[in-house]
Amino acid sequence: MKLILIAATLSVLILTVSVSYASDGISFSAGPMISNLEPLDASYGERFLTPGTSAGLVVDIDAPGILDFRVSGEYFWKNSSQTGWDGELSAFLISIMPVASYHLMKDFSVFGGVGGTFITADYRGSDDFGEYVEADGSAAGFAFAIGAEVVLVGPISGRLEYRRCFADLKTDNAVIDGLESTVYPAVETDLSNSQFCITFPVSIFGSEESIF
Repeated sequence: MKLILIAATLSVLILTVSVSYASDGISFSAGPMISNLEPLDASYGERFLTPGTSAGLVVDIDAPGILDFRVSGEYFWKNSSQTGWDGELSAFLISIMPVASYHLMKDFSVFGGVGGTFITADYRGSDDFGEYVEADGSAAGFAFAIGAEVVLVGPISGRLEYRRCFADLKTDNAVIDGLESTVYPAVETDLSNSQFCITFPVSIFGSEESIF
């Protein structure tokens, strides 16, 4: 919930700043994003039957020139399966990334960027010893993205993007079979992941095809 409030507050701030400078050529867009997120650690695939689905919101500030600013927030989830794991895995991911874009044609552009990411994850499920483990934590890392965007109709565009994120999480406590326990030494978990994202940004204002 705290992350949702942070993301909402950040979006409002971005909108306020964008409105203030829209007359200087800065445009603002936002749209839904859905992706197929896959952890880089191969053991996740065996235990959790990943990849899983993530969905969220992307906010863009397009400045004059090739450099833009992109903020995204998404929720990842993976539920239990009758053929495998009996638990639940979920995470919030927030990324802040400057992006360089280049228009190959009027309505088609390519882009790439590197920025920071913040992940908070929650795990519930049985381990290799049959114990039911509940654990959560958060980690900061970095990510890069490359992709392409095409104007579909009016203010609506379509974006295909590949992202790769690198982050490690250390956990020194967990709830095991209902009892809070200290984990020593702390368990380090690799939260690095890759994902293919599809986004449909809508230009709100600042460009010729914007809604306002």
